[in-house]
Amino acid sequence: MKKSKSISLLLVMLMLVGIIAGCSNNGGEVKSPDSTPAPAPVEQPSDDDEPAPSADAEGNPWEGKRIGVAHITLYDEWCTEVKRQFEKQGAEAGFAEVNVQDGNLNAETQQKQIEDFITKKYDAIVVDPVSSDGIVPTLEAATAAGIPIFVFDSGTPYEGKIAYIAWDHAKTGELAARWVADYARENLGGKVKAGILAMLNAPHTRVRSERYLEVLQEELGEENVEVVFNQDFGETRESAANIVNNNIMKPIDVIWAAVDNGAMGAVSALETNNIEGTIVVSSGLNGAEPLNMINDPNGYYKMGVGAPYSARDIVTLVINALKDYFSGKDVEPEQFVEFFPIDATNVGDYEEFLE
Repeated sequence: MKKSKSISLLLVMLMLVGIIAGCSNNGGEVKSPDSTPAPAPVEQPSDDDEPAPSADAEGNPWEGKRIGVAHITLYDEWCTEVKRQFEKQGAEAGFAEVNVQDGNLNAETQQKQIEDFITKKYDAIVVDPVSSDGIVPTLEAATAAGIPIFVFDSGTPYEGKIAYIAWDHAKTGELAARWVADYARENLGGKVKAGILAMLNAPHTRVRSERYLEVLQEELGEENVEVVFNQDFGETRESAANIVNNNIMKPIDVIWAAVDNGAMGAVSALETNNIEGTIVVSSGLNGAEPLNMINDPNGYYKMGVGAPYSARDIVTLVINALKDYFSGKDVEPEQFVEFFPIDATNVGDYEEFLE
């Protein structure tokens, strides 16, 4: 009897196991305890598929680079516009930083600024030298540290620079001298009493001053060029006005200034003293102020060598040279901004500047 009950209990248990197994079978597929799920199929790329671009491939080689700019000075509108253009164009190009420092026309100050760029491991240094020769050892140190050097505006004999970008400063003096020579032939019988507001504390403006007088004497003959004064006005309008005031009683036909600040100072002195018969010209025209003065037929300022967009254009050339360098392209070693005399005959071409 006991044996029969045991058999019946065993049969009941086997039936329960079968029912439980059937409920857990997910659609009737029976899995052995040792089986593992088959791996999901892997989609193979087609031969026509392009690989997805990486983040680096999407950017430009110069993006994220830090540029130190050792500017010669910020004393006038052209120089301050250069600073603004470096910051604006550098940001638009994607450079991480464009740090423009004011050298204040002091060679020692500029040297320390470049040394700081070296210490902070900037990716490139751009310099408008205060001292063409004196800055060479500092630039050599930068190159030794693996930092490329780009020079603009004032030159330097340093042979390790990647590129030099500027006006042709000698030519600005030459073009002004030829314009004055033509003016003297047409209005003064081929002779001229000349006042010269030189700027000798920067290499590029020193070249302008020297070339202006040299070509003027070549054009008219030394005997026909009377130099009433030839003085270094430094950098401010006030100092230029003082020089003109000190010579105001001497007959002067033409006052030439190396840059617009000198020309503006000369105009101020002439206006204050109501002088007649003297005109002012410059080898450094920039911006709306001189263009409007040239556009005034009764004004003293008659001609400036330059281009209204020269500050923008010189920075564009520097930025493009930096981009080419970081892209591994050949960099043109010497580039010049275009410029020309602007006077009453063509000032109307810039009506967007005229009031």
